[in-house]
Amino acid sequence: MNKNILLELSLIGCNIKQNEPLSKHTTLCIGGNADYFVEIFNEQQLILLLKFIYKNKIKFYIIGGGSNILFSDEGFRGIIIKLCGDFCRYCIQENKIVCGSAVNLSFLSKITADKELSGLEYFVGIPGTVGGAIYGNAGTKNMSISSVIDKLEIVDFIGIKKILNKKDFNFEYRKSNLQNCVITKAFFVLKKTDKNDILKVILQETDKRRKTQPIGTKNAGCIFKNPKNDSAGRIIDSLNLKNYSIGDVKVSNIHANFIINENNGSARDMLNLIDFIKNEVKKKYGISLETEIKIIK
Repeated sequence: MNKNILLELSLIGCNIKQNEPLSKHTTLCIGGNADYFVEIFNEQQLILLLKFIYKNKIKFYIIGGGSNILFSDEGFRGIIIKLCGDFCRYCIQENKIVCGSAVNLSFLSKITADKELSGLEYFVGIPGTVGGAIYGNAGTKNMSISSVIDKLEIVDFIGIKKILNKKDFNFEYRKSNLQNCVITKAFFVLKKTDKNDILKVILQETDKRRKTQPIGTKNAGCIFKNPKNDSAGRIIDSLNLKNYSIGDVKVSNIHANFIINENNGSARDMLNLIDFIKNEVKKKYGISLETEIKIIK
């Protein structure tokens, strides 16, 4: 079967890496090797790959910028898909943006700000790609990315291309109904606004993140979703768990909802620390924290 996989991937025309360390592709820098790490450059390649995967029942996972994700120390027995090439293109016409899902979200927010378009400025410090942000309905206290999406192009896991309009979306807090597809292109509708007003928001968001988040460290973003009307970071901090560590991973001393890989942290250490925090919060407050980070085994 391995030879068949390699042959089929070669025929599709994608870039293939075998036994690729996933630690090289995540912001946590944690994770074992993937059997196959495949870079896809256009929609036709993606369709062919998904049809092949579906037909042969091969395990797979799609990654973007590698934030908000934890792979196991054992790695991934299957195919990891990363979109490149055409999926990194974008086009701006008046107040409308057509954007490939592999475009960096923070980059796009700065580009649209320069064009005096408002709607993405709150996402300037959020790591990862447009597709990943839409998948998890990324956002801040002020807004979520779903509020500026007009429509999406996707390819489902059978390999069929579809266009989704607003009536097809179902976005919730850090959640969407886009679980069984690959987002390939997003269509945004923004508002023409004074550039100084947009830059003011960008500066505020950048300054706030610099002061309240462990910028420059190996982390995956917020580990837990915020409970209703509360903050996971505040709850964890109230238990004096800042700087608490297991192995080479520890709770940030800046923001308690961030876990940092200090040196050579392992997924096992991360999972043990996550479970420890959840148990302590449950024991003290009766609150069941839900992970925002995606744990892939």
